[in-house]
Amino acid sequence: MAELAALANVLVSTLSPDAATRRQAERELLQAQAHPSFGQLILQLAQDGTQQKAVRQAAALNFKNWIKANWAVEDAPTPLTTATAESLKQSVVSIMIALSGEPALQVQVGEAIAIMAEADFPDQWQNLVDQLTSQLTTDNFVVNNAVLQTAHSIFRRWRSEFRSDTLFLEIKFVLDRFCEPYLKLFQQTDSILSSGTALPADQLTLLLRTLLLLLQLYHDLNAQDLPEFFEDRLGQFMPLLLKYLEYSPAGAAPADEDEDEEAGDLESAKAEICEIAQLYSLRYLDAFGEGGYLGPFVEKTWGLLTKLSPAIKYDTLVAKATGFLGTVVKMPSQRTLFDNQQTLEAFCEKIVLPNMTLRTFEEELFEDDPAEYVRRDLESASSETRRQAASDFTRALMEQFEAQVTQIVTQYIGAYLQQYASSPQGHWKSKDTAIFLLTSIATRGSTQQQGVTSTNALVDVIKFFSDHVLADLQAAPGAVHPIVQADAIKFLYTFRMQLTKEQLLSVLPLLIPHLQNPSFVIHTYAAITIERILFIKQNNTFLFAQGDIRDHAEGILLALFKIIESGTTPQQVAANEHLMKSAMRVIITARQSVGPYYSTVLQHLVAILGEISKNPSNPKFNHFTFESISALIRFVTAANPSSLSTFESALFPPFHIILQQDVSEFTPFVFQILSQLLELHPTSSDLPDSYKVLLPPLLTPTLWESRGNIPALVRLLRAFLGRGAQQIVAAGQVTPMLGIFQHLIQSKANDQHGFELLEALIEYLPISSIQQYMSTPIFVLLLTRLQASKTDKFSQGLLKFICFAAAVQKSDLNPDMVVGFLDGVQPQPGLFAQVLPVLLPEVQKAPTKDRKLVAVGLANLLTKSPKMLNEPHVRAWTPTMEALLKLFALPLPISKTTSAADGDEVNIVDPEDVGYQASFSKLGASEKPREDPVAYVQDPKDHLAKGLAEASKAQPGKIPALLQGVNPEYATPFAQYLQQNGIQLA
Repeated sequence: MAELAALANVLVSTLSPDAATRRQAERELLQAQAHPSFGQLILQLAQDGTQQKAVRQAAALNFKNWIKANWAVEDAPTPLTTATAESLKQSVVSIMIALSGEPALQVQVGEAIAIMAEADFPDQWQNLVDQLTSQLTTDNFVVNNAVLQTAHSIFRRWRSEFRSDTLFLEIKFVLDRFCEPYLKLFQQTDSILSSGTALPADQLTLLLRTLLLLLQLYHDLNAQDLPEFFEDRLGQFMPLLLKYLEYSPAGAAPADEDEDEEAGDLESAKAEICEIAQLYSLRYLDAFGEGGYLGPFVEKTWGLLTKLSPAIKYDTLVAKATGFLGTVVKMPSQRTLFDNQQTLEAFCEKIVLPNMTLRTFEEELFEDDPAEYVRRDLESASSETRRQAASDFTRALMEQFEAQVTQIVTQYIGAYLQQYASSPQGHWKSKDTAIFLLTSIATRGSTQQQGVTSTNALVDVIKFFSDHVLADLQAAPGAVHPIVQADAIKFLYTFRMQLTKEQLLSVLPLLIPHLQNPSFVIHTYAAITIERILFIKQNNTFLFAQGDIRDHAEGILLALFKIIESGTTPQQVAANEHLMKSAMRVIITARQSVGPYYSTVLQHLVAILGEISKNPSNPKFNHFTFESISALIRFVTAANPSSLSTFESALFPPFHIILQQDVSEFTPFVFQILSQLLELHPTSSDLPDSYKVLLPPLLTPTLWESRGNIPALVRLLRAFLGRGAQQIVAAGQVTPMLGIFQHLIQSKANDQHGFELLEALIEYLPISSIQQYMSTPIFVLLLTRLQASKTDKFSQGLLKFICFAAAVQKSDLNPDMVVGFLDGVQPQPGLFAQVLPVLLPEVQKAPTKDRKLVAVGLANLLTKSPKMLNEPHVRAWTPTMEALLKLFALPLPISKTTSAADGDEVNIVDPEDVGYQASFSKLGASEKPREDPVAYVQDPKDHLAKGLAEASKAQPGKIPALLQGVNPEYATPFAQYLQQNGIQLA
């Protein structure tokens, strides 16, 4: 009981509003997770009815997160023993069932079961489906729903997985055990819902949840293929789906009198039926169409759409219903169903127009929750809004009937614009609708990155912009309705790719005043549009250069910072990531031209950083803030190297606070910018004192426990080694660095960072300072890992490291020494000749960026290592030569290492494009081109040829004899190359 009470107290502290208390509790929780009984203890807390609700909820959530982080995960923070895992598998389903009456807790445990199942089911958890189906009852639908919810959590991943034999075997395994009890429960549920008598509200709620879960499982089980069980019973299932598409419970209030805003389970069930109909139309049309089901589904869906009120609760249903109809409309085989003017006009009148018109709810959203308004509007492709549904349906119609639909909708657009002209204040909604209608018929292709990429030739977008949009863009605040003004900015954002550079340059200044508009939506749209215009590329080069925005950049940045800094709490300051993303893009575009006022920009960024570090709340805003700082450093110091000290003076104080307070969300960014700053110091100078004090804390194990820190920390150590190798040796800091290498190299997730650190040690330290460690422990660790848990990534890393050591130009290192380091692992020589052939299959797999290094390293081993030409190592010479000649034969060129930071290109990986990853977020602006360690070689093949000629002089006849053993497919072209270049081997 004491353990339970202590764990409960820790969970309470993790919910504390005080950041320091919260972080301490999180550390204690991490320690508790290492205890073998943690899983059972945390589940006991979740079940304990005497605990506070918040504690039970936190316990269930922590159980799920613990499972997610540790169940069958490589390098898990607290890996589970086999006994613990088996114990949980035997008990967790019954615990989940016991929590059936607590849906918020039950769903977390169900999700945990799904995570466990993804790793272990079916091979290592063969009784899972039986455990679940055995709990189904004829009278307890609370338990039934818990079982169905968990089954859906496990099976829903099938919807998006790639087809494979393994996947189909898993699905068959489930179908054989699950389908019969599933059908029986579906029939029983239908029998109760169809009884014709009004059910008590709580029973109806329970059964509608059952219906929804049954339909979700129907979708899961049919997502990959049409199972024989379902194909044989379409006559049973399809009438049920059609029935529930228009089902209304006995005694229920009419739909238009139902004031609920949230979609209920019945609306969600109908939406799921539409998704199933769409799936069958796309994948199983033979069974669906020839079975006579497609027509009735189209008819009932069309009827459903004409009856639904504008209530918010029906939005997802409208989206799914129009999605199904749109799928059928696009099918050439179904064209005759819709190919007449009357049907097309009815579609436009009954589906497109009602759902394209702004509702009162959306007007209120514009004022009361503008961030949500922007999200729904800009992320409409992923948010199921009515407008997006209507727009998608319009485009579906236009795939088959472009001319007719364009004509019909154009007439409506004209009528709406006339209404607006008659009374701009009274009929502003008409213009809003007209703009959205025009956008839907004008767009033929679009991407989130570029906006509209191709347009309908029957619509003149530029003329519409000039005639109906430009004036609203130019209007002063309040002169037109704010939503119409927001529409004008959004129109420019949407069709930016259709305007020429000159046209964009002429409208860009019109956006700047909108940054000062107090309306959240308007200044946000202005910021987004500026950012996206500056992001436009042609032929993979940014369209706008620093000269294009030199006159506007300062004004834009100051306006953006003014809005951001108007927030009175850290959360408010970081609330709008679009503003900081726009600032980042302006800095990246303006580049060196920000020089005259960079200190003002830096001052604002430091103030913002200081505020948001008190309570980080928006990962995207955080990322863009650090990218902005990094870009400013990059471009200003390039033009004005003396500015480096200004950046260090401004940034070191907030960075020290972040590191002292362990603001874990920010530490990877801080380490990257510290690396960037240190890398700007010349390698010839001593390590500055301000950095010396940072190094000892970086060598403590605590910082390296967070995977998010590791890539940035390795880069920072590399920067330290490049500028302070002698001081590091003198301070006795080589040994702790080797300890870090050992920690990294043993991890499958982090071994590449271990190799990066090891290469830096070889490159920068005097070999005399690490020579004693090279055989033991370094190569012992590497060979142990190669033998015990070899992966392709590790083998490639080891090959690259050996080649790096053989290739790097250092007066105190040569290829013979590299051979000797590996040989030194055991008393008798020759180990190198045994290990290298094991790695040679990786030569051809070397990434393009590493090929030159690998080629030069192998060439040096073949030509500059006398040991390789003599016993016992000579046996590895011929296979190594053949592997190198195979590398030369690959179609891709062997060139110097390249990176995104080469030249002046900045590669920002947008968190929006890849999804925010807590593990590590790279700052693209901080990257610098990695120096080519083999820059002394222009052509690796020429380097090999000349090296062979030189080496052959020492032992005439030896190398030609060894070449005889190389496959003629590779040896003959190389011999011809030698002849063509006048190179003779002795």
